[in-house]
Amino acid sequence: MAASSLIIGSQVLSLATGLSFLSGFLINVFIVAVNISEWKKRRPVSKIDKVITSLVVSKTVFQVSCVLMLILHDYLYRLSSLFLVLVILTSMYSSIWLSTLLSVLFCLKISTLQNAFFLRLKILVLNRVFHLIMAFLMVSISYALIFSLMIHVEIFNNSTQKWYNNAYMGLHISALIFPTTGPLFINFMSSVLLIIYLCNHVSRMSSERNRKSHLDTYYKTIKFTIFSFLFSAVYIILQQTYNHSSAVIGLLGYNFFSQISSTLHSIYLIYVTAKLRIQVSNMVHFLRRCGDLKAQIETVF
Repeated sequence: MAASSLIIGSQVLSLATGLSFLSGFLINVFIVAVNISEWKKRRPVSKIDKVITSLVVSKTVFQVSCVLMLILHDYLYRLSSLFLVLVILTSMYSSIWLSTLLSVLFCLKISTLQNAFFLRLKILVLNRVFHLIMAFLMVSISYALIFSLMIHVEIFNNSTQKWYNNAYMGLHISALIFPTTGPLFINFMSSVLLIIYLCNHVSRMSSERNRKSHLDTYYKTIKFTIFSFLFSAVYIILQQTYNHSSAVIGLLGYNFFSQISSTLHSIYLIYVTAKLRIQVSNMVHFLRRCGDLKAQIETVF
């Protein structure tokens, strides 16, 4: 009885993981396709759209790599694991940094603080978005390459083992600070500053008896900032507690929570981005028209 319950639970979890992956993959592909179509039509692509596109591509690569690692865990392990670990770590680190960059961009573009340091930072970041994206990608690849090689290296003697342990510990500490804790702290600070600024602005507008419709955009931005930080925090915590999480909930359960958190974040990106929301609405109307046309044809025949 217990064995059958475990089998059923594993099958349900496998189905949920597959569905979350499929939905997340389709949503991410949709976001990328919309932004690429805008670029092909020679329409201006904002800096935030560039970061969102890069972030979604990175998340898609991470999702696909995790599923491949899950499938190939027992097959061709030694041939595939090094490359997959490299791709997973690269996409994971780049996703963390790109989500942090997105949070900073929102803070800099929306806030109108007149502090000299803030204005210089705003000019510096907004004028170098592409360079920052490439820099984060290169740093992520470097860290991932070093970690992948150290994970798969073979130790032949005790002195090498001692050097390896020291090097691995130092690299692990630097990776804990730079690619994870550092972005989380920056994300937290930019989110808090933006929320404080928006709340003060909303309170001033409310005291001036503005209509509620004028405040909806600010409320939506506050909610997006909070949810975006929470999704990023959950994502980072999952990656940093991989060994413990996979031991407690299993590799399949870990992949499910990784997939679902990434998918929910992508859905919320569509919800708060007007261009993406309009494209979803157009797609829904098109599908409805196709359904109505099919019903009419079946009625005629």
